[in-house]
Amino acid sequence: MRNLIIHQKFVEFLILLFLNRDNNIYSNQSELTEMEKKVYAVAGFIHAHYPEDLSLESLAREFCISPSYVSHRFNQETGFSVTDYIQMTRIRNVQALLVNTSIPITEAAEPCGFNCFSQFNRVFRKHIGMSPSLYRKQNQLPHPAQWTL
Repeated sequence: MRNLIIHQKFVEFLILLFLNRDNNIYSNQSELTEMEKKVYAVAGFIHAHYPEDLSLESLAREFCISPSYVSHRFNQETGFSVTDYIQMTRIRNVQALLVNTSIPITEAAEPCGFNCFSQFNRVFRKHIGMSPSLYRKQNQLPHPAQWTL
């Protein structure tokens, strides 16, 4: 049943894409500058390593760029500070765990890069606007035993 719901939502998404195809505001950018490529590589690295201890300094070392320069360029390209981007990436992964599993909230935070529960709670509220428990309550899919046909 869950797979059917997911499939239905995906089809709805495809229909919306088709209906709005003439409203595309994106242009094909085949040529990125070296710095733009580096910024996208930094973002990709964050997505691949979000559970690890990431900081502006560690990313600057990893990509051989000064911390202030990577901070400035990352913000310029993405509209987010490096710290906010790391936090948002971690929070998005926690959200997936909260919605799709029944593991305790305290256990969902750690594999997503949060070592301190109070910090996790604060960051979650900052980015989502509610507590993790309220988010789970409002967004968790019903248990398969509760599904009706």
